[in-house]
Amino acid sequence: MNMDPLYMLELRFDLIALHRFLHAQGLCGGEDGDIGYGIHAWLGAAFGELAPKPWRLLMNGKRPPRILGYGPHDASVLTQRIVEFAEPTVLQVCPEPAEMIASRPMPTWDRGRRLGFQVLVCPVGRKSSTGTEKDLFLIRADTCSGNDGLSRETVYCEWAVRQFNDYSVTVDSIRLSGFRLAKQVRQTQSRDGKRTTSTLVRPQALLEGYLTVQEPDEFTSLLKRGIGRHRAFGYGMILLRPAS
Repeated sequence: MNMDPLYMLELRFDLIALHRFLHAQGLCGGEDGDIGYGIHAWLGAAFGELAPKPWRLLMNGKRPPRILGYGPHDASVLTQRIVEFAEPTVLQVCPEPAEMIASRPMPTWDRGRRLGFQVLVCPVGRKSSTGTEKDLFLIRADTCSGNDGLSRETVYCEWAVRQFNDYSVTVDSIRLSGFRLAKQVRQTQSRDGKRTTSTLVRPQALLEGYLTVQEPDEFTSLLKRGIGRHRAFGYGMILLRPAS
């Protein structure tokens, strides 16, 4: 099967300039969801349909903030797009794109290759009765007659394993290494054309473990897609590491 190339992209950015961009867009800075939605908005303004997806924000205070993501275009293509077409406030977020955007081609993994992985996910689904989006753990709890032994780790890990399995990936082990409830801001367009902002609280889970590749092309497709919902807002990117 011939597949488009896949690149890992790394984008460094000016956090102060990003907050100026968020303010200009009517998005307040500081909250979890603001930064996720704001980066989503900035990536769209900077790169349009070339924006990496899925992606993940890495910002821990020990090194400058950066975005890692997957996409079919390398750093030179993204650099050309932002230099030629970005508005000034957009370019100020990444003022030296030739130095601040990097990429490398992803390998094609051999069948049977064992790898370590980490993925930050938003484990939500839609309730069958209402269609409302809800924490997968709470959806499971609603359907269980008794909740003895039911845990977030079990629910989230079983859900993630099914998604890996859909792409012929065997999950050898998986655990929940981090969890919190994150505030997320979303803008929607009302019937009169005005955009409204709402703040939601959704689960955020960090899953880690080991996997074995069964079908290399399908595994690459999974990397391109990511895990779970809200992949355009910083969730679902599978980071890989050596299994040893």
